[in-house]
Amino acid sequence: MALTRRRFVEALGVAGASFLGSPVRAEQVGGSPAAPGSVQPALDLIKLDQNENPHSPGSTVSKAVMEALTQGNRYPKNAGDLVTAIAKLHGVAGENILLGSGSGELLKASVPAFVDSRRALVAGLPTFETCTNTARSLGLPVREVAVDASLRLDLPAMEDAAGGAGLVFFCNPNNPTGTTWPTKEIEAMIDRLAQRSPETVVMVDEAYAHFVESKDYWSLAPRAARDRRLIVTRTFSKVFGLAGLRIGYAVGHPDTIAALKLTTTSGLLPVTSVAAALAAIGDESLIRDQVQSNRAARTAITKSFQNLGFKVFPSDTNFILVDVQRKPEDFRAACRERGVMVGRPFPGLPSHARISIGTLDEMQRAATVFKTVLAKTA
Repeated sequence: MALTRRRFVEALGVAGASFLGSPVRAEQVGGSPAAPGSVQPALDLIKLDQNENPHSPGSTVSKAVMEALTQGNRYPKNAGDLVTAIAKLHGVAGENILLGSGSGELLKASVPAFVDSRRALVAGLPTFETCTNTARSLGLPVREVAVDASLRLDLPAMEDAAGGAGLVFFCNPNNPTGTTWPTKEIEAMIDRLAQRSPETVVMVDEAYAHFVESKDYWSLAPRAARDRRLIVTRTFSKVFGLAGLRIGYAVGHPDTIAALKLTTTSGLLPVTSVAAALAAIGDESLIRDQVQSNRAARTAITKSFQNLGFKVFPSDTNFILVDVQRKPEDFRAACRERGVMVGRPFPGLPSHARISIGTLDEMQRAATVFKTVLAKTA
């Protein structure tokens, strides 16, 4: 019997029909089924689930990308310019920089580069899971250390677990908890660890560094350039708003960068992504405006939750963590039914929801949804 469009749609069901008949957005994948008539159209969803920048790249970036398209017929030649710009930003040399397809590629590549069957990965729980998931997929040992009572990464416990490890992954500020350690405390840990486990590499993920306001926080990139046991990763996905262009970088000693390069694409990136990053990295007003916008919206939604009687944990990022006093998957589904996407559940956080910061208008509209959902019995 011929497989007609009608029979194909019947076989797929309603979900399949939507794929055939309407645009698909990333947030729809894995979403919860909604009650009839209760979900806004996909394009109207308020996306507060993936810690993205709610603002699209500005005209400077757009112009640079369009100009780079004219070189799309040639293999990339502009990566060296970006390496030079990043090196200047951190006061290091070009040999200390490795570009990647988002910092995610570099985190994933760090596992086969530094972890083996005898030298485990040490990571927090919960934390950004790329390193942990990669190690497990490769059958490599993982030592997870639960966050402390304040939901900070348990630095002393992670140091204790790091003896003989191949790699320590330290996300600072931490995702999904939003908490931060003073840089001097991390440096002291690295110094102590060097004495008893000199082969262990510490990778500090500074994806959210621009949002940290404390004077106790500074980038470890300059130290990483001279310390073989330290790597720092950064991304253009957050404050710069280039998540869709997939570009990040690592800073490290030339020997450490060389080891990491063996398990990556060696910084070979599209000309458009490199051009966008070059335009964004020099725009100080863009960074300042994004940080201020994030702070204002984050403050507003924090007060909204607190006024409803729910605890919001301190955050140095473009998201907040809220104890919603119910299963996070239930809260997520109820918000999705009303047109708001929030973060997925995370291990070790049985009643907490991670909520990304959108525009001030988006957060005000989302606050109405949160109030409705939280008013229901847990």
